[in-house]
Amino acid sequence: AVVERMGELSARVSAALADFTHPASGRILQWDLRYASRVVDTLLPGEPDADVRSFVERAVGDALATLDTVSSDLPMQAGHFDITDDNILRPAPGHLPDAVIDFGDVAESWRVGELAVTLSSVMHHDGADVTSALPAIRAFHARRPLDENEIVALWPLVVLRGAVLVLSGRAQVRLDEDNDYASTALEREFRV
Repeated sequence: AVVERMGELSARVSAALADFTHPASGRILQWDLRYASRVVDTLLPGEPDADVRSFVERAVGDALATLDTVSSDLPMQAGHFDITDDNILRPAPGHLPDAVIDFGDVAESWRVGELAVTLSSVMHHDGADVTSALPAIRAFHARRPLDENEIVALWPLVVLRGAVLVLSGRAQVRLDEDNDYASTALEREFRV
């Protein structure tokens, strides 16, 4: 039920921001999935673990091979692009999430990126697998239908989000070993 609600919230935010424009919404952000390849290319050479480098390279290569077939046809719009467990609120313990916070990075990007980021948040939990994301996908699609190109792009974008999280988190910990937020997230980000 929580995963389904996350997909619903992601769709509701996407629909609400569909016509939103702002001069700053075109800025380039590290977390914008359109630039994931660039972020990976920048951070990968500094990754000291050869196994991590190899794993990320393979995952990103496969994701980009699929994404490149549809990327030029993906609809664009403003979005939150960070509807994750860190940015949703529950009114009380045991209740379903009902609010989204942190609109500081609203930007224009691929519309389907909204759902891809939400799914990445689902995937980092112990025991989660591809089927764990299905309730969120169904809920999103019911409110904000995905077109054929977005369906093709969805999973590659989840993989790219995971690669950016892994490399960014590991780079941050190398810069600031006392950063508990970044260091405690490393294992779960690798699960994505």
